[in-house]
Amino acid sequence: MAVTYRITVETGDIPTAGTDANVYLTLYGVDGAGGERLLDTAKNNFEAGSADVFSIEMRDIGNIKRVRIRHDNTGIFPGWFLNRIIVHNEETDEEWIFPCNRWLAHDEDDGEINRVLDPE
Repeated sequence: MAVTYRITVETGDIPTAGTDANVYLTLYGVDGAGGERLLDTAKNNFEAGSADVFSIEMRDIGNIKRVRIRHDNTGIFPGWFLNRIIVHNEETDEEWIFPCNRWLAHDEDDGEINRVLDPE
């Protein structure tokens, strides 16, 4: 059965927090993984202090246990400060919050542009 997940990605409200790099998300549930998806809409996504909302349709993977978020380090200033990700199952109304509060940047924090997040 296919379900729709609403993904809200909150970028930090600090100088240079935003990114123009391509951002990818993978959901992991008790019934498997959903496959990596590019998060993109027609607007300028992942700007400092913004909350961007994406809709992903895929098979139901059950209770979400983990998310993987990464970017491809493209663009002039690809570094990105991610506050958190909220995953909402539109069919069951379940919601999971994945705090990050870290940089995904080669020149900040620990230099990683890939993070695996557990729910709070």
